[in-house]
Amino acid sequence: MAIKPKHPCSHPGCAALVDKGKCPEHSKQDAKRYDNQRGSAHQRGYTARWARYSKWFIRQPENVFCKLQLPGCTNLTGCVDHIQPCPPTDPLFWSPANHQGACIHCNSVKGKRYIVGEGKPFEAGMRRV
Repeated sequence: MAIKPKHPCSHPGCAALVDKGKCPEHSKQDAKRYDNQRGSAHQRGYTARWARYSKWFIRQPENVFCKLQLPGCTNLTGCVDHIQPCPPTDPLFWSPANHQGACIHCNSVKGKRYIVGEGKPFEAGMRRV
Protein backbone atom coordinates (compact mmCIF):
# COMPACT_ATOMS: atom_id res chain seq x y z
CA MET A 1 0.00 0.00 0.00
CA ALA A 2 1.33 3.45 -0.89
CA ILE A 3 2.21 5.92 1.84
CA LYS A 4 0.77 9.42 1.50
CA PRO A 5 3.29 12.25 1.60
CA LYS A 6 3.19 14.71 4.51
CA HIS A 7 1.92 18.25 3.99
CA PRO A 8 2.87 21.55 5.62
CA CYS A 9 0.85 22.57 8.68
CA SER A 10 -2.28 24.49 7.63
CA HIS A 11 -1.42 27.36 10.03
CA PRO A 12 -0.20 30.32 7.92
CA GLY A 13 3.59 30.50 7.83
CA CYS A 14 4.24 27.15 9.56
CA ALA A 15 6.44 24.74 7.64
CA ALA A 16 6.08 21.72 9.96
CA LEU A 17 5.17 18.58 8.05
CA VAL A 18 2.02 16.73 9.17
CA ASP A 19 -0.27 14.02 7.84
CA LYS A 20 -3.20 16.44 7.80
CA GLY A 21 -4.40 19.65 9.41
CA LYS A 22 -2.19 21.48 11.88
CA CYS A 23 0.94 20.58 13.81
CA PRO A 24 0.52 19.78 17.54
CA GLU A 25 1.76 23.26 18.57
CA HIS A 26 -0.84 25.11 16.52
CA SER A 27 -3.61 22.65 17.44
CA LYS A 28 -2.99 23.47 21.12
CA GLN A 29 -3.05 27.21 20.40
CA ASP A 30 -6.41 26.87 18.63
CA ALA A 31 -7.83 24.87 21.55
CA LYS A 32 -6.74 27.54 24.05
CA ARG A 33 -8.18 30.31 21.87
CA TYR A 34 -11.49 28.42 21.62
CA ASP A 35 -11.65 27.97 25.41
CA ASN A 36 -10.98 31.69 25.95
CA GLN A 37 -13.66 32.75 23.44
CA ARG A 38 -16.18 30.23 24.73
CA GLY A 39 -16.76 31.97 28.06
CA SER A 40 -17.29 30.49 31.50
CA ALA A 41 -20.01 27.99 32.30
CA HIS A 42 -21.96 30.76 34.04
CA GLN A 43 -21.69 32.96 30.94
CA ARG A 44 -22.99 30.05 28.85
CA GLY A 45 -26.13 29.82 31.04
CA TYR A 46 -25.14 27.14 33.54
CA THR A 47 -26.07 29.08 36.67
CA ALA A 48 -27.14 28.00 40.17
CA ARG A 49 -30.68 27.74 38.78
CA TRP A 50 -29.43 25.28 36.14
CA ALA A 51 -27.57 23.27 38.81
CA ARG A 52 -30.78 22.85 40.83
CA TYR A 53 -32.79 21.96 37.72
CA SER A 54 -30.27 19.41 36.46
CA LYS A 55 -30.08 17.66 39.85
CA TRP A 56 -33.87 17.42 39.87
CA PHE A 57 -33.97 16.21 36.23
CA ILE A 58 -31.40 13.46 36.81
CA ARG A 59 -33.32 12.15 39.86
CA GLN A 60 -36.46 11.51 37.80
CA PRO A 61 -36.91 7.73 37.23
CA GLU A 62 -37.02 8.04 33.44
CA ASN A 63 -33.69 9.94 33.41
CA VAL A 64 -31.52 7.68 35.59
CA PHE A 65 -29.95 5.89 32.62
CA CYS A 66 -28.03 7.47 29.74
CA LYS A 67 -30.28 7.88 26.71
CA LEU A 68 -27.45 8.14 24.17
CA GLN A 69 -25.54 4.93 24.99
CA LEU A 70 -22.76 5.61 22.51
CA PRO A 71 -19.73 3.27 22.45
CA GLY A 72 -17.97 3.61 25.82
CA CYS A 73 -21.16 4.59 27.68
CA THR A 74 -21.07 4.35 31.48
CA ASN A 75 -24.86 3.82 31.55
CA LEU A 76 -25.78 6.12 34.48
CA THR A 77 -26.81 9.69 33.79
CA GLY A 78 -24.27 12.23 34.97
CA CYS A 79 -25.59 15.36 33.29
CA VAL A 80 -28.48 16.88 31.38
CA ASP A 81 -27.85 17.03 27.65
CA HIS A 82 -29.50 19.58 25.37
CA ILE A 83 -30.79 17.52 22.44
CA GLN A 84 -30.66 20.58 20.20
CA PRO A 85 -27.77 22.81 21.29
CA CYS A 86 -28.91 26.38 21.97
CA PRO A 87 -27.79 29.55 23.76
CA PRO A 88 -29.28 30.42 27.16
CA THR A 89 -31.37 33.17 25.56
CA ASP A 90 -33.24 30.60 23.44
CA PRO A 91 -36.49 29.26 25.01
CA LEU A 92 -35.31 25.73 24.11
CA PHE A 93 -32.53 26.07 26.71
CA TRP A 94 -35.06 25.55 29.52
CA SER A 95 -37.53 23.30 27.68
CA PRO A 96 -37.66 19.79 29.25
CA ALA A 97 -38.57 18.45 25.80
CA ASN A 98 -35.06 19.49 24.69
CA HIS A 99 -33.34 17.66 27.55
CA GLN A 100 -32.19 14.08 27.94
CA GLY A 101 -30.12 12.31 30.55
CA ALA A 102 -26.60 11.41 29.43
CA CYS A 103 -23.45 10.07 31.00
CA ILE A 104 -20.48 12.45 30.91
CA HIS A 105 -18.73 10.31 28.28
CA CYS A 106 -21.65 10.28 25.84
CA ASN A 107 -22.35 14.00 26.34
CA SER A 108 -18.71 14.79 25.52
CA VAL A 109 -18.66 12.53 22.46
CA LYS A 110 -21.94 13.97 21.19
CA GLY A 111 -20.62 17.52 21.31
CA LYS A 112 -22.85 19.98 19.45
CA ARG A 113 -24.53 17.38 17.26
CA TYR A 114 -28.29 16.79 17.28
CA ILE A 115 -28.78 13.25 18.62
CA VAL A 116 -31.95 12.01 20.29
CA GLY A 117 -31.25 9.01 22.48
CA GLU A 118 -33.61 6.15 23.14
CA GLY A 119 -31.32 4.06 25.31
CA LYS A 120 -32.60 1.58 27.81
CA PRO A 121 -30.68 0.36 30.86
CA PHE A 122 -28.32 -2.54 30.33
CA GLU A 123 -27.37 -5.09 32.95
CA ALA A 124 -24.08 -4.43 34.74
CA GLY A 125 -22.68 -7.92 34.06
CA MET A 126 -23.67 -8.02 30.39
CA ARG A 127 -21.20 -7.16 27.67
CA ARG A 128 -22.39 -4.68 25.05
CA VAL A 129 -21.32 -5.20 21.47
